[in-house]
Amino acid sequence: MLKLEAGPLIKSTLPSSISQDKTVQNICDAISLKVQELNRHVELVLLLPRLDDLSEALIDELAWQYHVDFYNSASDISEKRALVKQAIAWNRRKGTPAAVEELCTTVFKSAQVREWYEYQGEPYHFRVEMIREALPDVSVLDSLTRAIFATKNTRSWLDGLCFYREVKGGFYFSAGMEVVKDVHIYPAKLKMPDIVQVQNFRTNIRQERSVIILCQTGTD
Repeated sequence: MLKLEAGPLIKSTLPSSISQDKTVQNICDAISLKVQELNRHVELVLLLPRLDDLSEALIDELAWQYHVDFYNSASDISEKRALVKQAIAWNRRKGTPAAVEELCTTVFKSAQVREWYEYQGEPYHFRVEMIREALPDVSVLDSLTRAIFATKNTRSWLDGLCFYREVKGGFYFSAGMEVVKDVHIYPAKLKMPDIVQVQNFRTNIRQERSVIILCQTGTD
């Protein structure tokens, strides 16, 4: 097999009857130049293997060609390339939870799809949880929702997108200790001494004496 980059070897394939003809040799040289030029452009045909090297304008065209459901022309070029790379695989697995989760993780890497029985929801419902990344714009959320509806199966219903946020804070606990001492004072068991009481009785005797003085008066 003759490789394209081996243009000068074309002469070696000529039959002996014309290999020495000058005109034929010149034709072979001209063909070799064109073959080498064509060889330098062959890699342009290989689009998907070269997505990391393609221009953003060409990535936008490929997104339209491969029917990328979730695509925002204002997104970062790395995100666009990731969407185009997964487009064919997504189209094959459309309607499965795995396809929905892959779609979501392209935008929010931490996103996880939870089926209804995992969060006690209604049958045939699901939701996207544990999204830790910041929401750059409301339009991104709207586009992602539309893409999920285009990727999920018809019978499934999206309950919502749940963002996970950590709030740093501290809990402080304090305790007070109270020492209570009960002192119980009982009546002392004392031996009561004998009580001696002297009773004194006093009697008063009152004596009265009357003296009557009589005066005599005489009459002569």
